[in-house]
Amino acid sequence: MGTEVITIDGPTSSGKNSVGFLLAKKLGYQYIDSGSIYRAGCIFILRKKLHLDNIAGLVKVYKNLAIEVKAYDHIQRFFANGEDVTEILHSQDVTKIVSQVSAIREVREATKVIQRSLTKDKNMIMTGRDIGSEIFPDAKYEFFLTAATEIRAKRRFDQLHQKDSSVKYEEVLSSMIERDKRDSTREVSPLRIPEGAVVIDNSNLTVEQTVDEMLKHINA
Repeated sequence: MGTEVITIDGPTSSGKNSVGFLLAKKLGYQYIDSGSIYRAGCIFILRKKLHLDNIAGLVKVYKNLAIEVKAYDHIQRFFANGEDVTEILHSQDVTKIVSQVSAIREVREATKVIQRSLTKDKNMIMTGRDIGSEIFPDAKYEFFLTAATEIRAKRRFDQLHQKDSSVKYEEVLSSMIERDKRDSTREVSPLRIPEGAVVIDNSNLTVEQTVDEMLKHINA
């Protein structure tokens, strides 16, 4: 018997990370947010001062990227090339370039190799935007989380506002609408519902209720 992969896709702020983390905890699986792999690569792209149109240089970063996820006191730490990069994955500089970098076909191909290698010897829950549709289309359980745009924007706003009180909800909403449009219309691996995936609208559900809904399908 091989390892099992559960995929969770969905747009930004649809709760994928919180839900994926809790579901993994309940099932005793490893959890990985595929977006963190792209972000980890961006840290090294910035350090090397690579220009974003230097495709060969960007791809080399991802081909040489060794990713490990370790848990300390039930808190997950993300390592890239032996360095704990957990605290800088969501830095402003990384956030500024990650959607451009992750839209490059060759970068996605290199990242696909990392994603698949991470599931070789561990049962895994992986979240992202193309995990069920592109990376693990044969996964036994595929989920697609969604929520109303205004609700997702409010969640994102609440997160950002804790760190920076000058953030405006209207700006968060308009940038989310823009991001959704970019994700679903991009040429490479656009955001779409994987064939046969269970769609859960969690606009009015807590993280726990969303996980319970998923467990019903898994245990059915």
